[in-house]
Amino acid sequence: MRTPFAITSIAVGLCLFFPARPDFALAADADVTDLVGGACVPDSATVRAGVYETAGFGVRFSGNGTGRIRLFCPYHLHSSAIGAKIGLIFLSVIDDDGMEVGARVRAFLRRARIGSNVAITIGTCDSNTSNFPGPHNMGCFGPSYTTQINESYWWDVLIERSNPRVNVEFLAVGMRYYP
Repeated sequence: MRTPFAITSIAVGLCLFFPARPDFALAADADVTDLVGGACVPDSATVRAGVYETAGFGVRFSGNGTGRIRLFCPYHLHSSAIGAKIGLIFLSVIDDDGMEVGARVRAFLRRARIGSNVAITIGTCDSNTSNFPGPHNMGCFGPSYTTQINESYWWDVLIERSNPRVNVEFLAVGMRYYP
């Protein structure tokens, strides 16, 4: 009976030791970049048009509104992720017409050097590349980019609708680093 107790004690001891070691964590684990739509800020034109609303944690057109909603969303670059390669973009949406032109959501990951007003697009994810009509999460690959300490990063999200009968909603955006 002592042997199982000794093995269990050693296993518990190892489990307590290894997760606490900081060198076992990856930059991808330390930098949570997923963001719900309701945490974004609409631009001035969107506010003036008055066509958007938050629904739960997402953003959509209010009533029969059509046109464009533009949102700026924060992207917090954790210090442990500086020098990491940006990889897969995740976009969670409702785009009831799938690949049709009545509605779409596009998320652009942008960067700018600190002290500059020139935005450069790193990658894009477009709901019209998926034919799935209901709520879903999609992944988009783009060119890899290595994060730098002297840059700012943000999401620029466009929700567009020309057909007021089509339900389109931006739910969330996020990304993962290449290992």
